[in-house]
Amino acid sequence: MKLNFKHLGLYSVLLALVNSSIIEGKESPYEITVPRLEESANIDGILNDEVWNSAASFSNFSQVEPKSFAKPSQKTEVKVFSTSKALYIGVKCFDDEPDKILAKERRRDNPGRGDDRVRIAFDTFGRGTNYYYFGVAGGGGKSDGVVKAGSRPDLTWDTIWDCDTSLDSKGWYVEFEIPFRSLSFDSSKSAWGFNVEREIRRDHEKVRWASPNRLRSMWTLQGLGKLKGLDNIEKGIGLDIRPTLLGRYRSTDEIESDFDLEPSFDAFYRLTPSMTATMTWKTDFAETDVDERQVNTTRFPLFFPEKRAFFLEDAEKFGFGGISRSPLPFHSRTIGLDSNGNRVPIRMGSKITGKEGNWNIGLLGVALEETNDLDSDEVYVGRVSYDIFDESSIGGIFTLGDPRSNGEAETMGLDFDLKNSSFINDNIGIFRGWVMNTDTDKGDDYGWGLTAMYPNKPLWGRVTIQRVGEELDPAVGFLRRPGIYELWSFLSYETYPKTELINEIDFDLQTHIDTDLDLMALTEEIELETEIEFSSGDFLEVSLRRERELFDEEFEIYDDIIIEEGDYDYWRAYAELGTAQSRGVYFSVGTDLGLTDYLDGTRYGANGRVGWHPSPSISMELGSNIRWYDLKNGEFETVIVDGSIRFTPTKKLAITTRVQFDTVSDELGINTRARWMLNPASDVYLVFNQGFRRFDDRFDRTLTEGVVKAGWTFRF
Repeated sequence: MKLNFKHLGLYSVLLALVNSSIIEGKESPYEITVPRLEESANIDGILNDEVWNSAASFSNFSQVEPKSFAKPSQKTEVKVFSTSKALYIGVKCFDDEPDKILAKERRRDNPGRGDDRVRIAFDTFGRGTNYYYFGVAGGGGKSDGVVKAGSRPDLTWDTIWDCDTSLDSKGWYVEFEIPFRSLSFDSSKSAWGFNVEREIRRDHEKVRWASPNRLRSMWTLQGLGKLKGLDNIEKGIGLDIRPTLLGRYRSTDEIESDFDLEPSFDAFYRLTPSMTATMTWKTDFAETDVDERQVNTTRFPLFFPEKRAFFLEDAEKFGFGGISRSPLPFHSRTIGLDSNGNRVPIRMGSKITGKEGNWNIGLLGVALEETNDLDSDEVYVGRVSYDIFDESSIGGIFTLGDPRSNGEAETMGLDFDLKNSSFINDNIGIFRGWVMNTDTDKGDDYGWGLTAMYPNKPLWGRVTIQRVGEELDPAVGFLRRPGIYELWSFLSYETYPKTELINEIDFDLQTHIDTDLDLMALTEEIELETEIEFSSGDFLEVSLRRERELFDEEFEIYDDIIIEEGDYDYWRAYAELGTAQSRGVYFSVGTDLGLTDYLDGTRYGANGRVGWHPSPSISMELGSNIRWYDLKNGEFETVIVDGSIRFTPTKKLAITTRVQFDTVSDELGINTRARWMLNPASDVYLVFNQGFRRFDDRFDRTLTEGVVKAGWTFRF
């Protein structure tokens, strides 16, 4: 089957985006002048320091959900002031029924779906394209992240800040202390975009300060209020130094046990209020969370997200073309880990990230040590873009080196991002494009892509077309499948029934087509999904999916089980029911049913998860995903089991044990991690890992590892 891309119908939309991208959006009427005070606040969550009496305050909140612009059921009051070094925000969440406040979550960077919550947002450059997010759960668990307009927060970003919560007979309270040096900002501007949102979990009610409209989420950056008077900010020398000492005991089934004592060093220097230089020496990432276990029964590689702190800092500065997964010219996960996921020691790393005028800059260099399979190597990445109009940019990227082989490789690319927040009826319109070329030992090739987005409510749409060359190979990036054209589309519509039973219904239509470079279809996927979110927070999801795969050669889907070349077409149905985490005991259960044959046989699936969160100190979860395959050349099943126990006796101490097993690798992993936060900038980690491999009816030990890591940050 041949596909014709000539009539995608995008050109009129794209022309409208370009022509209207210079239109300036409306200014928010919500403005607060932040008083500059000499005295700071004691961060204990009580808000009883005398300095709060001199703070600016506001309480003009309105409902977002369930009814936009309606009067909130509970009063919320915000106080704000600054010193020359930090911004202080206090939020009083009054409640007529304080015994019903949900305040159990103490974990870091947990979305807090079971707790009452306060979220705040800062647009420190005033462009409406990116902002900082900070959130605090009723139990004191804090989260921070960066947000690209229209996307959800990336909670992998962490910075140095402090908060605390308290609860009494009138409600619950939260205090924020955010050092100015922990954020990048435009020092020539004394006003920041700002918003506050509170969630009253038991009533599934959201209230917001500015733009309290459920058709505009916190993540769109539309209709922000303003914090004014943020000038004459002191950032000191702007130097942070973090020495770290690590002790490691390690024993495997292949090598004898050994013990290492490894010092490391990190430094951060603010070249300007919006530009940071970072250096790391001998960094070990032993404290990093383990990966989610995945099973691969496809012909293509799996994607694993970055979790290491050095690479996550200002990672958004290296984003290119709006590409979220493939073909990524730069994915830092390739650095410091070989193709099998084994550690490749980093001898030295440095980067410069930030903004200077209209220029956005990301420069990275990493020196890798020699291993048994790889020579010592150096990898370089450069990403530069230039702001145009009010919310748009053009830029380029280059990478040099191949961290997973001993070969040579380079990647170069150009991109543009046109955004207009007044596209149609003050909604957002985005048009992005990119072109990329790679040159490796196996050859050189190119790719390109175009994306049009309408990321609004109740209608959300996206169309992407990409060409990926046969020899395209971003050696420091991620590539799912070479030698194809890709067409992706997504259309979503939300409706809000006027009933107390249902909060929201989402209807989604998604399509994905891969063709070869002669436009012969190789993969076709179309899915229609409906999700009902009940007012209780419970949900029901059902979907119908049609898939088609053309195999031009045999494919080993499992050990000695071959899928013969051919054209396969099948339909699948999926259903999932889940309860709200706020229930204390919560669960989800789903089933994947084949309405027709799967490949040359059948496949069925089931998944489930149950959780228990009886108190702020303890929570447990157990989940499983099972698929049964009955194919022409054999049958097998894949099972993933994932369980965790979390003990958080205080807001500063968290102990987590996680167990994962799958029947494809037959590997059982146990990871226990204790984190003691001495202060917002200094931590002690205790990590214990054990690995086992299943042989028939027994498990043999393959790994025992214990790590103690202590780091202390000094700020100058």
